[in-house]
Amino acid sequence: MNKIKLICIDVDGTLYNDDKNIPEENIRAIQKAHEEGIQIAITTGRMFNYGKLYGSLLGIPTLTIASNGAFVKYNDQILNHQSISSTDLPFLTSAVKDSGLFAHYNAWNTLLCEGDLGDGNGYVKANGLLPDGDRIEMIVTEDLEKSLRDTGNILKAIVFSKGDQEALLKLRKVFENHPTLQTVSSSKHNLEIFRKDVSKAVGIEKLMEHLGIRQEEVMAIGDEENDLPMISFAGLGIAMGNASQAVKEAASYITATNNEAGVAKAIEKFCL
Repeated sequence: MNKIKLICIDVDGTLYNDDKNIPEENIRAIQKAHEEGIQIAITTGRMFNYGKLYGSLLGIPTLTIASNGAFVKYNDQILNHQSISSTDLPFLTSAVKDSGLFAHYNAWNTLLCEGDLGDGNGYVKANGLLPDGDRIEMIVTEDLEKSLRDTGNILKAIVFSKGDQEALLKLRKVFENHPTLQTVSSSKHNLEIFRKDVSKAVGIEKLMEHLGIRQEEVMAIGDEENDLPMISFAGLGIAMGNASQAVKEAASYITATNNEAGVAKAIEKFCL
């Protein structure tokens, strides 16, 4: 009898290849795992409906753990919703503004930014595929503070380096000793800022409790710093071949890269 009952899969750098496509090998392996009764959870730093959309491309029912674990919904039941406090948000926005860098602020299904959305945003592409009722709301504003207050329940900020790695590093240091906010990177070009008690592991735990699944029955697959908590937490933590060194060191096993269908290879080895 298969030990694994839930597979939690990161998207960028994991499920996707570098061309932002899901390799056919990954889709086939995930479908076979589903046929074996294993549940699949897209576990992403992105917003819920984005994860839900790309889960639907797998051709099977999937679950979604979104915003680095800060938002988890099962059918119509919200299992986790950890938003940044109204006292922390002004500090966050001020620090980002002082850095001179550009940021998006995310609620569960709303993106807010000041002045310009920015080029190549994945949510724009997602909205072209999502049905009307599920599309991600985009708010480009000249009054960020007011828009953030009006929207409420901001889950995270994602700050983009735009080539200025030094500014990104300086911004990270601002939050080093913050009591309630943390920073992680989901690529070398960004910094994500959210509550200190939020992680993909927390999101997985909320879903596990709802499904009646034990920790040792969970497999997690990821590549970047924001995946570290779930890689360490899961009964079986899998690092991609293209993962950061820290993720590889925390993992139980290192699979092939995202361009070599590493997700498929891990599922075939441990679940099929």
